[in-house]
Amino acid sequence: MVNKSQKENDPVTEEEFKAFEAVRISGVINMWDTRTVSELSGGVLTRKRAVKVIEQYKTLMEQYPDVRRSQ
Repeated sequence: MVNKSQKENDPVTEEEFKAFEAVRISGVINMWDTRTVSELSGGVLTRKRAVKVIEQYKTLMEQYPDVRRSQ
């Protein structure tokens, strides 16, 4: 579920990156369709947080290398 206290400027969490990766790996949608990404993430990501993951994707892959390996 979306953490209501999560601020837009807060760092992306591992949970958010895992949710994003699960949607991306599914290959179901264009990842820029952030409304659907949010829905398919089970409420873990908001639309704004999904955009933040996209913008920081390379850094997040380096920060959370096990996320991609576990998918």
